[in-house]
Amino acid sequence: MAYFESDFWHPSVATDAVILSLRNGRLSVVLGKRSDGKGWALPGGFIQEGESLDDCVKRELKEETGIEVPFLTQFKNYSDPQRDDRHQTISVAYLAVHPSGKLRLKADTDVTDVGWFDVDELPTLAFDHNQICSDAVIFAKGLVEQKPELVFAFHEGDFTLTELQQTYAALAGEKYAPENKRNFRLWVSNFGDGAGLVEETGEMKTGSHRPAKLYRPNSKLFRR
Repeated sequence: MAYFESDFWHPSVATDAVILSLRNGRLSVVLGKRSDGKGWALPGGFIQEGESLDDCVKRELKEETGIEVPFLTQFKNYSDPQRDDRHQTISVAYLAVHPSGKLRLKADTDVTDVGWFDVDELPTLAFDHNQICSDAVIFAKGLVEQKPELVFAFHEGDFTLTELQQTYAALAGEKYAPENKRNFRLWVSNFGDGAGLVEETGEMKTGSHRPAKLYRPNSKLFRR
């Protein structure tokens, strides 16, 4: 096969990932502290020769945070010629979701630190990453209205209905607030023409509070 060499100038292409999770009940995002002095930024990097965009973002996530995610999807491209002061770069942004709970992040390659940040209390980020984060949260809130099953990616294992409602409230706001518990549970039970969004596991969650039934995604509607 002959080698193709373009006669036209072309920009660099990169991927950036907004990894959302619930930390202490708050919607949070993973950021890495860059080793080049540009401060905190989303995990991401330049596409390598022979690599697809999806493979690029998965590699960068693994290298810069040490984690893999159960949900990952493109949501927007960023192409302002001035967005990167080094050279013109087009970034393909991804929304990722990681289950809540204990998670050990690992800084590697071109980051010196990595951590979770509340999406409402972000520092000034490198490049246009504050805008990317803002757009990702808006996209996630819209997506959960279209695909309610997205919230399952925030839970590792089974969950109570209260925990499920807390996840919806963190993503979609007032509609799912605790005071709307009755309407939320009616919606869950009537979902899918009455099939129900979730099903009982037959197990109970015990602890300092009153025991509560545990649930999982409805196996008739969703695969997990």
